[in-house]
Amino acid sequence: MLFNKSKDVPPEIVDVDLGKWYTGLNDQEKVKLGRYLKESDTSSRYAFLKSIVLKANEDENYKFAIVVGEYSRQIKMHDIEQFNILEELIPAYFGAKDYDKCLECCNECLALIPKIKKELFAKSDGHIPERLNCRNYKVNVLVGVRFDYDAGDQALDEYYEMGILSEEDLKFRKQSNKIFKLQKTFDGIYTVKLKDE
Repeated sequence: MLFNKSKDVPPEIVDVDLGKWYTGLNDQEKVKLGRYLKESDTSSRYAFLKSIVLKANEDENYKFAIVVGEYSRQIKMHDIEQFNILEELIPAYFGAKDYDKCLECCNECLALIPKIKKELFAKSDGHIPERLNCRNYKVNVLVGVRFDYDAGDQALDEYYEMGILSEEDLKFRKQSNKIFKLQKTFDGIYTVKLKDE
């Protein structure tokens, strides 16, 4: 169903007082948003926008997730809410292959952790959270995209010092980076040999 400016704003948008934002979307963006409205969380602006970003990411509709996520960052939120929005923007930027913005969001998230650490750990029964996009995707970009192994290991050391990575995981992930580096080196040598032949 196509939406346009002459039609009423959908009730879900009205519920969270985002009519002005909605009318500023282009027709294609309104159509994409329409796919997620029935499953959206209208308990608050934050909850609504986060639910839309989540659904868009699930559909690998990364560019639209970025549109919604970036708008969300303009709204005044609590630190934990801002963190959660950034956490969903990170895979969106990674999926869209905008690695600079992905790293930017990772660093902003990591900077928020000292302020919200108690809340994060409380959600994991006092344990280090398994899912931390800012922690994981930063290394994915540094090692998997940029092949900057030293920076990747340095990031892991920082995570350990921050208390968001266990000593066991630190050793395991550093070993994984080492194996990945060796594989890339071997692949490079094999490619050169094939060219020479």
